[in-house]
Amino acid sequence: MRTYLFGASVFCKRILDSGVLSGVKIEGIFDNSSEKWGTRVFDIKVEKPHYSPDIEIIITVKSAYCPEIIAQLLELGYRRFATFIKTSENAYEKKVYDYSQMDYEKDKNNLVLLYLEHRSYSGICALEYMCANELANTYSYRVKIFCNDPNDTYYYYDLVTARYIITERVWNHNLKIRAKTIQLWHGYPLKTMGHMLSKYDEDKYGYLDEFWRKFDYILSYGLNYTTFMSACYGTLMEQYKVTGMPRNDLLFLTDGKKNIEEIFPIGRGKRVVMYMPTFRAVEEGGITVNGSDEGYLFYWKDFNIEQVESFCKRNNIFFLFKLHPSDASKVSKLRIESESIGILTDDMLGDKCMYEFLNAADVLVTDYSSVYFDYLLLNRPIIFTDNDLESYTENRGLILEPLDFWRPGPVVHTLDKFLKAVKTSLDGEDGYRQAREALLPFVHKYQDGGSTQRLFDLLKAESEK
Repeated sequence: MRTYLFGASVFCKRILDSGVLSGVKIEGIFDNSSEKWGTRVFDIKVEKPHYSPDIEIIITVKSAYCPEIIAQLLELGYRRFATFIKTSENAYEKKVYDYSQMDYEKDKNNLVLLYLEHRSYSGICALEYMCANELANTYSYRVKIFCNDPNDTYYYYDLVTARYIITERVWNHNLKIRAKTIQLWHGYPLKTMGHMLSKYDEDKYGYLDEFWRKFDYILSYGLNYTTFMSACYGTLMEQYKVTGMPRNDLLFLTDGKKNIEEIFPIGRGKRVVMYMPTFRAVEEGGITVNGSDEGYLFYWKDFNIEQVESFCKRNNIFFLFKLHPSDASKVSKLRIESESIGILTDDMLGDKCMYEFLNAADVLVTDYSSVYFDYLLLNRPIIFTDNDLESYTENRGLILEPLDFWRPGPVVHTLDKFLKAVKTSLDGEDGYRQAREALLPFVHKYQDGGSTQRLFDLLKAESEK
């Protein structure tokens, strides 16, 4: 085999000067600059990139440019090449990528990457679940979780080969790749975001407009969702595709009771009340920007955990706390030996996501968390607590009004009223059913478990187009 470098760059010079290639005969350097072809750089001839089965390629450009080069090499026909990773000052480690077993020609038209950032968001997990259990027709697409780690063997292959990349929050649009990107997002906008923030700072949040405008598709619940999100981030109508959210398919297809009982055997056979508040973000300087740092029900003046436990025992209830990951430590003081109370943390989810547990709830308790918009699909009672509504509205802001219409359930501020609301709901005295049913079409165009299928139908139609 003949050894060629790819990239007559400053980085290439550093590699050569480090001595890591001493003893290796370098036959030539490939470079994409036509001005360098036929010249000698670092006393090595420079050639136009071409394919030859007896050439071994070592990529000698910075990692930021590797996706472009690897995409080019795959198109030329190369399936095995190497890079150098800087490990310390003037020290480099060789990493070999061997894709000879991959079907690149097929993958470049059919590979769909799921960027799993966090299992609490549930959207990507839902796609993984639906595909793994063959609950949706994915046509000829090969769907896999993307490992966002350059040290992973298939990181570059997946990145440059993928036709579609699906995320539910962040993505690095600076990567020069061919894939179209799809944004799921992870909640319905009850709280203000972007331009709609009550204290919008262009210097701080202005970059978000460009970020959102770069997505090829943004999945939507329906026209109202599209309108609200566009107001927040300046996105275009044509970016939105109304499919419903894949995470909601799990509400129809999974057994939340069974999943909870596997973690909390004490909950077996009991009615479940699940408390899922939004998070209270604290910025530098200790300033809480999402309401009050003590906006949770367990900061009510009359809150008493022993009273909650006694109530649950009498009424055959399992009370489950599920706080945002950043706030989970705040319920640590409630960790008591109990037959009726549990605290579900992200570590306990294992290979599951939160929406594989959500449909276990006979009653959902929340404040401003958008989870209740999805829970509407089950048409079960919802209890609200807004202990810090004034500070939340001032510091963060809400995008929907009148609030009573958009929150179809009793709003309680004391433990006594809360327990009465729970008992009334579980006893079948549901005074808010009609309000939930009236709100449902404002939120969800589709009210079934077919959002994943509609997504893949969209991809297939887009591909054929």
